[in-house]
Amino acid sequence: MSTRRRNGKQASCEPCRKDKVRCDHRHPVCTRCQRRRTSGRCFYHPAPLTRIPAAQTDTGGSFDVTPSKQGDPRSSASRIDSSGSATVPTSRSASHDPPHLEKSFHSPRLDRSLPTGYLGPTSFVAALAEDREMVSISASPPSSAGPDDSGLASLPPYWVQKTTEVLGCLDDLPTIQQLVREFYDVSQAAAVPAPLILNAVEQMSIDIQHSQISARSVLRNTAQPIEIPTELEGNDFHELFTGKQLRLEIIGVVCAIAGQACCFALAHDKFRGSTGAARRAEFPKRMMAINDIVTTICRMITPTNDLTIWTLHESVLLSSLVHSYSSSVTWHRLGELSTSIFEMGLHRDSGNPPIFLRESRRRSFAAAYQLDKNIATFLGRPPRISRRHSDCKLPLDLDDNFLVDSSRLRLALGSLDDNGWSQSDQAHRRSSWSRVRFLMSTFREEILEVSLMDPSLETADRLRDISCRCQSAWESLPGHLHFSPNCWVQGLPVSVCLMLTLAYLTYLYNDFLIERLLVRHDPHGSTQLLDVSMNILSTVLTVARHREHTVNIQRDFISAILLYGFPSASVLIKSLQEHTRNGKALPYTGSRGALIRDVSVFTAHLETIAQSDHVHKDLAFRTSQLFLKIMDEVLEPQMAIASVTPVLGDLPEISLDEYEFADMMAFTSADLGTVFDQWIL
Repeated sequence: MSTRRRNGKQASCEPCRKDKVRCDHRHPVCTRCQRRRTSGRCFYHPAPLTRIPAAQTDTGGSFDVTPSKQGDPRSSASRIDSSGSATVPTSRSASHDPPHLEKSFHSPRLDRSLPTGYLGPTSFVAALAEDREMVSISASPPSSAGPDDSGLASLPPYWVQKTTEVLGCLDDLPTIQQLVREFYDVSQAAAVPAPLILNAVEQMSIDIQHSQISARSVLRNTAQPIEIPTELEGNDFHELFTGKQLRLEIIGVVCAIAGQACCFALAHDKFRGSTGAARRAEFPKRMMAINDIVTTICRMITPTNDLTIWTLHESVLLSSLVHSYSSSVTWHRLGELSTSIFEMGLHRDSGNPPIFLRESRRRSFAAAYQLDKNIATFLGRPPRISRRHSDCKLPLDLDDNFLVDSSRLRLALGSLDDNGWSQSDQAHRRSSWSRVRFLMSTFREEILEVSLMDPSLETADRLRDISCRCQSAWESLPGHLHFSPNCWVQGLPVSVCLMLTLAYLTYLYNDFLIERLLVRHDPHGSTQLLDVSMNILSTVLTVARHREHTVNIQRDFISAILLYGFPSASVLIKSLQEHTRNGKALPYTGSRGALIRDVSVFTAHLETIAQSDHVHKDLAFRTSQLFLKIMDEVLEPQMAIASVTPVLGDLPEISLDEYEFADMMAFTSADLGTVFDQWIL
């Protein structure tokens, strides 16, 4: 067996080179070096890229890692790039064997399965109804006297490193805390009752100041099921997941809420200076990356619980602001939220939890339900959460603070009417909007179902029945929840005015969709469609006239423009064009001049969006150009042309008979980037 030495390295023998195996501690030769006849210089590593950070090598993969509290959190153990993805630094001075690499980048095989969750009346244990707790999420084995790490035994060190990265975000806790507080100050539609979140954030700030939080303890806490005593008070609920019981889920929740608040330009003093704009743009992406890590780890080690639902819901909302509702990311997050709701059984109004928790769960279900219908409508896809398979009741019309105060809660419950509305005052509560969202979304689900049917007398009658019932439900709402254009000048908070407007737009949009479907049955019966379209457009422009009150509703205005104004204005302007060309009277009961003025103002707003909003500028610019061409034709009929000018390229015409909002997706190859905020119903 002959060998030779080149560049100080000893080559392998020919048989070993052929088989690529070690020979007398010599390295095998790769095929590439054999082909180039440079085998003497070859260093063939059988398992490349198998290195781990030095910190893990020194500690043997220990969980005891604490986040850095010095300097910029982005310069500590983890960094988040501009796209919002998380990366973990590695050390080039440490080595690792192949099995550890596989553990580091693959989901772990846990030593025990997570609880099954909710099981319905047709499940495999339905015959053992009285013993169903043996497989229920609420029947997880009680924790032992000492810490139970069995669920973490096979968690790869990679995820421990990611947990450290999550804890590193707590360096920004003062900013997160201020953003969350301001968010609840202005939000009228937050899904989670304010005290349950604000108490937790307050306790977290105390924990950071007086103790070191280790990845080991947080992971251990997160792996344990949350045991909720039936006598637990709402003010004490945060103690189950903060302090010494700090869990990953609550970090994911507050980060997602802070990311949303940052998108609405809250906490101005936290983003000042020459780099303030860049840091504000980056912050929501960082928060979303943290939320993603939390969601992934919790999916592996902990049963689905209330905090899981909160985390996933806020994740969908944040994704809608960063990526838009048309994004695949948002769609998949919504799917995970829907799945977790069914797994936990929130669609069933069963069990005997404390009343504050029961109401919180009802609000969570209502928020997810309406969110599901909004996205399904916008994308033209089937909704995921079906009302006919759910019996969760409407949340009661109770103030958030009543839920955590037993004495006030008892008095408030006595003031409710048979339908759950408060009779004590006419306050605008978050729970009130939650009820309105739920009610209007039930009709939206029916409309979506009928939209799949072929036009017929039967479907037309069914649509008219839905319209009548929806109108009755709207008129039955308490008077202070009804919209009036004067609400903006009556001294009400801007957030209340916005909710009144958007709730009304949601009701009108149900009618708009119904009339669109009825036009398929009777193409000549477009009068009602034009009337409701004009009503929607004028209401959207009401928001535009008052958006200067605060910069925080600028995103809401853009949402109203794209979600409600765009489809209604498209129907109106195309109808104007068609009746200008054929010389017939417009089948509209209102003023033709007012209609033209409103469409012209709407077009001007599109031009402004095209100049100021980088996410929607392409769609807004091209749509405004199309609208301007049509308006020129309407205002100067002698210059009428047979078709839209070729400069618009591949823009399709908006046919009144064939119009669907989804067709607008073809207007541009760019993502629509539609921004619905947490107030959109």
